Amino acid sequence: MTITLAPWHVGYEKHLAGSVYAAAPGLRTQAAEALVAAGIAVHVDVMAPGEGLPVGVTLDELDELAATVPHDMLGVHLVGSADGVRAMLPRIPDVGDLYVPLGTPGIGSARVWAAIWDEVDEASASMVDLTGYDGALLMLLEPGTSGVADPDRLSIATALARRIDVTLDGGVTEHLMPACLSTGASTAVVGRALLLDSPLPEGH
Repeated sequence: MTITLAPWHVGYEKHLAGSVYAAAPGLRTQAAEALVAAGIAVHVDVMAPGEGLPVGVTLDELDELAATVPHDMLGVHLVGSADGVRAMLPRIPDVGDLYVPLGTPGIGSARVWAAIWDEVDEASASMVDLTGYDGALLMLLEPGTSGVADPDRLSIATALARRIDVTLDGGVTEHLMPACLSTGASTAVVGRALLLDSPLPEGH
Protein backbone atom coordinates (compact mmCIF):
# COMPACT_ATOMS: atom_id res chain seq x y z
CA MET A 1 0.00 0.00 0.00
CA THR A 2 1.03 3.57 -0.57
CA ILE A 3 -0.22 6.86 0.87
CA THR A 4 -1.57 9.64 -1.34
CA LEU A 5 -3.24 12.92 -0.43
CA ALA A 6 -6.85 13.68 -1.32
CA PRO A 7 -6.86 16.16 -4.23
CA TRP A 8 -8.94 18.72 -2.33
CA HIS A 9 -5.92 19.70 -0.23
CA VAL A 10 -4.59 21.90 -3.04
CA GLY A 11 -4.99 25.53 -2.04
CA TYR A 12 -5.36 24.68 1.65
CA GLU A 13 -1.77 23.60 2.33
CA LYS A 14 -0.93 26.41 4.76
CA HIS A 15 -4.17 25.81 6.67
CA LEU A 16 -3.79 22.05 7.09
CA ALA A 17 -1.97 19.65 9.38
CA GLY A 18 -2.16 16.00 8.41
CA SER A 19 -2.78 13.51 11.20
CA VAL A 20 -0.56 10.48 10.63
CA TYR A 21 -2.55 8.61 13.30
CA ALA A 22 -5.05 8.02 10.50
CA ALA A 23 -2.48 5.97 8.58
CA ALA A 24 -1.70 2.35 9.40
CA PRO A 25 1.36 2.00 11.68
CA GLY A 26 3.64 0.78 8.89
CA LEU A 27 2.67 3.69 6.66
CA ARG A 28 2.98 6.62 9.05
CA THR A 29 6.46 7.72 8.03
CA GLN A 30 5.43 7.49 4.38
CA ALA A 31 2.36 9.58 5.17
CA ALA A 32 4.55 12.20 6.86
CA GLU A 33 6.86 12.34 3.88
CA ALA A 34 3.91 12.87 1.52
CA LEU A 35 2.60 15.67 3.72
CA VAL A 36 5.96 17.43 3.95
CA ALA A 37 6.43 17.16 0.18
CA ALA A 38 3.07 18.92 -0.27
CA GLY A 39 3.99 21.68 2.20
CA ILE A 40 1.54 20.41 4.86
CA ALA A 41 2.45 20.19 8.54
CA VAL A 42 2.50 16.80 10.28
CA HIS A 43 0.32 16.18 13.35
CA VAL A 44 0.98 13.23 15.68
CA ASP A 45 -1.43 11.91 18.32
CA VAL A 46 0.29 10.16 21.24
CA MET A 47 -2.01 8.63 23.87
CA ALA A 48 -1.20 8.34 27.56
CA PRO A 49 -0.85 4.65 28.48
CA GLY A 50 -3.06 2.95 31.04
CA GLU A 51 -6.00 5.33 30.63
CA GLY A 52 -8.27 3.22 28.44
CA LEU A 53 -7.45 5.19 25.30
CA PRO A 54 -6.84 3.65 21.88
CA VAL A 55 -3.24 2.98 20.92
CA GLY A 56 -1.99 6.13 19.24
CA VAL A 57 1.33 6.76 17.57
CA THR A 58 3.97 5.08 19.71
CA LEU A 59 6.94 6.94 21.17
CA ASP A 60 9.28 4.87 18.98
CA GLU A 61 7.26 5.90 15.91
CA LEU A 62 7.40 9.51 17.09
CA ASP A 63 11.21 9.32 17.28
CA GLU A 64 11.27 8.04 13.70
CA LEU A 65 8.94 10.81 12.56
CA ALA A 66 11.04 13.44 14.35
CA ALA A 67 14.06 12.23 12.40
CA THR A 68 12.15 12.59 9.12
CA VAL A 69 10.00 15.72 9.48
CA PRO A 70 11.47 19.23 9.73
CA HIS A 71 11.20 20.50 13.29
CA ASP A 72 8.91 23.42 12.46
CA MET A 73 6.48 21.18 10.55
CA LEU A 74 6.00 18.64 13.35
CA GLY A 75 3.29 18.94 16.00
CA VAL A 76 2.50 16.45 18.76
CA HIS A 77 -0.83 16.17 20.57
CA LEU A 78 -0.48 14.41 23.91
CA VAL A 79 -3.89 12.92 24.69
CA GLY A 80 -4.87 11.89 28.21
CA SER A 81 -5.15 13.17 31.74
CA ALA A 82 -2.90 15.99 32.92
CA ASP A 83 -0.90 13.51 35.03
CA GLY A 84 -0.60 11.04 32.16
CA VAL A 85 0.62 13.74 29.81
CA ARG A 86 3.14 15.12 32.30
CA ALA A 87 4.60 11.62 32.64
CA MET A 88 5.14 11.45 28.87
CA LEU A 89 6.74 14.88 28.48
CA PRO A 90 10.35 13.77 29.16
CA ARG A 91 10.11 11.32 26.22
CA ILE A 92 8.89 13.85 23.67
CA PRO A 93 11.52 14.99 21.15
CA ASP A 94 11.98 18.63 20.22
CA VAL A 95 9.03 19.58 18.02
CA GLY A 96 7.58 22.75 16.56
CA ASP A 97 4.17 22.54 18.22
CA LEU A 98 3.06 20.74 21.37
CA TYR A 99 -0.64 20.29 22.19
CA VAL A 100 -1.36 19.49 25.84
CA PRO A 101 -4.42 19.44 28.12
CA LEU A 102 -5.49 22.84 29.38
CA GLY A 103 -3.46 23.58 32.52
CA THR A 104 -0.44 21.50 31.48
CA PRO A 105 2.88 23.27 30.79
CA GLY A 106 4.99 22.65 27.72
CA ILE A 107 8.65 21.79 27.34
CA GLY A 108 11.61 23.03 25.35
CA SER A 109 11.19 25.57 22.58
CA ALA A 110 7.92 24.21 21.21
CA ARG A 111 4.93 26.47 20.68
CA VAL A 112 2.45 25.27 23.31
CA TRP A 113 -1.25 24.89 22.59
CA ALA A 114 -4.01 24.24 25.11
CA ALA A 115 -6.03 21.25 23.91
CA ILE A 116 -9.70 21.92 24.70
CA TRP A 117 -12.63 19.52 24.67
CA ASP A 118 -15.51 20.00 27.14
CA GLU A 119 -13.66 22.33 29.54
CA VAL A 120 -14.81 25.38 27.55
CA ASP A 121 -18.09 26.36 25.90
CA GLU A 122 -19.03 29.41 23.86
CA ALA A 123 -19.92 31.43 26.96
CA SER A 124 -16.67 30.71 28.80
CA ALA A 125 -14.36 30.95 25.77
CA SER A 126 -13.84 34.67 26.37
CA MET A 127 -12.80 34.10 29.99
CA VAL A 128 -10.82 30.85 30.13
CA ASP A 129 -7.25 31.43 31.32
CA LEU A 130 -4.89 30.83 28.40
CA THR A 131 -1.88 32.52 29.96
CA GLY A 132 1.34 30.88 28.82
CA TYR A 133 -0.17 29.27 25.71
CA ASP A 134 0.62 30.20 22.13
CA GLY A 135 -2.70 28.88 20.85
CA ALA A 136 -5.71 26.69 21.46
CA LEU A 137 -6.43 23.31 19.86
CA LEU A 138 -10.21 23.03 19.89
CA MET A 139 -11.48 19.48 19.52
CA LEU A 140 -14.60 19.05 17.39
CA LEU A 141 -14.74 15.42 18.44
CA GLU A 142 -13.87 13.77 21.75
CA PRO A 143 -10.12 13.08 21.87
CA GLY A 144 -9.22 9.46 21.22
CA THR A 145 -12.42 8.75 19.27
CA SER A 146 -13.35 8.73 15.59
CA GLY A 147 -16.43 9.98 13.83
CA VAL A 148 -17.91 13.17 12.45
CA ALA A 149 -17.03 16.64 13.71
CA ASP A 150 -19.70 18.52 15.67
CA PRO A 151 -20.21 21.73 13.66
CA ASP A 152 -22.01 23.35 16.61
CA ARG A 153 -18.61 23.65 18.30
CA LEU A 154 -17.41 26.06 15.62
CA SER A 155 -19.01 28.90 17.58
CA ILE A 156 -16.49 28.18 20.37
CA ALA A 157 -13.70 28.49 17.81
CA THR A 158 -15.00 31.89 16.74
CA ALA A 159 -14.95 33.11 20.34
CA LEU A 160 -11.46 31.73 21.02
CA ALA A 161 -10.05 33.11 17.76
CA ARG A 162 -10.79 36.64 18.97
CA ARG A 163 -8.17 36.04 21.68
CA ILE A 164 -5.61 33.54 20.44
CA ASP A 165 -4.48 31.44 17.48
CA VAL A 166 -6.81 28.46 17.02
CA THR A 167 -6.39 25.04 15.40
CA LEU A 168 -9.39 22.75 14.92
CA ASP A 169 -9.17 18.97 15.18
CA GLY A 170 -11.48 15.97 15.00
CA GLY A 171 -13.56 14.75 12.07
CA VAL A 172 -12.76 17.67 9.77
CA THR A 173 -13.61 17.00 6.12
CA GLU A 174 -13.27 18.77 2.79
CA HIS A 175 -16.83 20.05 3.10
CA LEU A 176 -16.31 21.41 6.63
CA MET A 177 -13.01 23.12 5.85
CA PRO A 178 -14.47 26.45 4.63
CA ALA A 179 -16.62 26.73 7.77
CA CYS A 180 -13.56 25.96 9.92
CA LEU A 181 -11.57 28.78 8.39
CA SER A 182 -14.52 31.18 8.57
CA THR A 183 -14.27 31.02 12.39
CA GLY A 184 -10.88 32.71 12.28
CA ALA A 185 -9.02 29.47 12.99
CA SER A 186 -5.66 29.32 11.23
CA THR A 187 -5.39 25.56 10.81
CA ALA A 188 -7.39 22.34 10.79
CA VAL A 189 -6.01 18.90 11.58
CA VAL A 190 -7.30 16.34 9.08
CA GLY A 191 -6.66 12.60 9.00
CA ARG A 192 -8.94 10.15 7.21
CA ALA A 193 -10.34 12.79 4.83
CA LEU A 194 -6.83 13.75 3.70
CA LEU A 195 -4.67 10.61 3.80
CA LEU A 196 -5.70 7.97 1.29
CA ASP A 197 -4.11 4.56 0.91
CA SER A 198 -4.09 2.63 -2.33
CA PRO A 199 -2.44 -0.53 -3.65
CA LEU A 200 1.14 -0.19 -4.82
CA PRO A 201 1.68 -0.23 -8.58
CA GLU A 202 2.59 -3.59 -10.08
CA GLY A 203 6.20 -4.48 -9.41
CA HIS A 204 6.36 -2.75 -6.00
